[in-house]
Amino acid sequence: MYKTFYSLSREPFPKGLKTADSFISAAFTEARARLDYLKKVKGMGLLVGEPGAGKTFTLRLLPNP
Repeated sequence: MYKTFYSLSREPFPKGLKTADSFISAAFTEARARLDYLKKVKGMGLLVGEPGAGKTFTLRLLPNP
């Protein structure tokens, strides 16, 4: 229904979205750097933000060990 309303030809945020297909903002870059640091030191963190801010997308792009 929303695809017709907004005249979209495909799903706006598929799970297979690649970094090259996204907008790399300063906030995204900062979040990735902080998550990389937490991974490096084997720490624990909390990622919070407004709905639609890109939290899930950022976590999906975090490289697995």
